[in-house]
Amino acid sequence: MTYLQVFPRRILGTTTHRIDTNWTPKVDIREAEDTYAIEFDLPGLEKSDFNITVKESILTVEGERKITVTDPGDKYYHYLERPDGKFYRSFRLPDTIDGNTVKGTYKNGVLILELHKKEETKPHAIKIK
Repeated sequence: MTYLQVFPRRILGTTTHRIDTNWTPKVDIREAEDTYAIEFDLPGLEKSDFNITVKESILTVEGERKITVTDPGDKYYHYLERPDGKFYRSFRLPDTIDGNTVKGTYKNGVLILELHKKEETKPHAIKIK
């Protein structure tokens, strides 16, 4: 079974170092016959609040959630559980994934990235003559 390697809060390559992040979004990874899907919980964000890149077989989602004060009379929060600040998630894509065909949708606070498998790696039937 091929799997995606998950590297939260890191840049991959010859050197690895920590990125300044304030929180890490939760993800689920599913596999189907032709695709993988990575689902990110990003509630309260707009599409413009995060960036998605693929470089050298590394898929990266990064962005920032900012706390907004809705009432000008509010001076501070008494209780705050929802994290704010910068976030960063990175995944090393296996050779079976075509990084140029990644598609994304964002709806109801969930970002879904669809990663297509290369044709030559998909299961196929062998005919016997």
